[in-house]
Amino acid sequence: MSLPDPYADWKGWDAGDFGKFSDHDARYFGWHLRRALPQAAAALQVLEVGYGNGRFMGWLRQQGHVVTGVEANPRLVEVARAAGYAAEDDLAKVAAAPRFDLVAAFDVLEHVPMAQLQGFVEQLLLRLAPHGRLLLRFPNGESPFGLWMQQGDLTHVHALGLSKVRQLCAACGLVLEHSGETLPWREQPSKRRWGAAVAQAARRSFEWRLRKMYQLPRGLDLSPNQLVVLRRA
Repeated sequence: MSLPDPYADWKGWDAGDFGKFSDHDARYFGWHLRRALPQAAAALQVLEVGYGNGRFMGWLRQQGHVVTGVEANPRLVEVARAAGYAAEDDLAKVAAAPRFDLVAAFDVLEHVPMAQLQGFVEQLLLRLAPHGRLLLRFPNGESPFGLWMQQGDLTHVHALGLSKVRQLCAACGLVLEHSGETLPWREQPSKRRWGAAVAQAARRSFEWRLRKMYQLPRGLDLSPNQLVVLRRA
């Protein structure tokens, strides 16, 4: 099935690659899932909103988890269903029952108008189990290195950072449990760990110097992307 859609074409999404993921994707998803739910059951119920070309959905299914997807692009819904996934084109079509262990939204919040953001997160919470976690990724609006991601898409309507996330948590009764996207060097393949450790140490040193030079807040994350794990207070 083709995707004659300008946005999907621009993103490089091809129906033949739907649900496929790389070794790096597997390490990335695995680490963030373990961090979000360290005591995860063998088969989780997961809701992914804005699944795009389905890399996370494909990885989840390979791990034995049960995944439901929501995607505003109707052609991507068709592709997901053709591949055997449960998919809807509107979050409202997913029953508002607290049954999902994890609700994930990668690169979605920046597409939601600010006036609707709290309501959107509250809708996610209606579907989150009491013990569940929200896993959210977005361009880091608090970092100059996040500008190319934030400004590189016409459909991005605002920028987010941890300060705004904390305000959102206070409004929605949530706790910021974890933040940061970069995989630790220990999560890299064994042949790359030494190089990754050196690179991460150099990066920490550079960021420390940059914060000192510009009197930025201590601990400010300068990563291009930000990823947060939220739970109910």
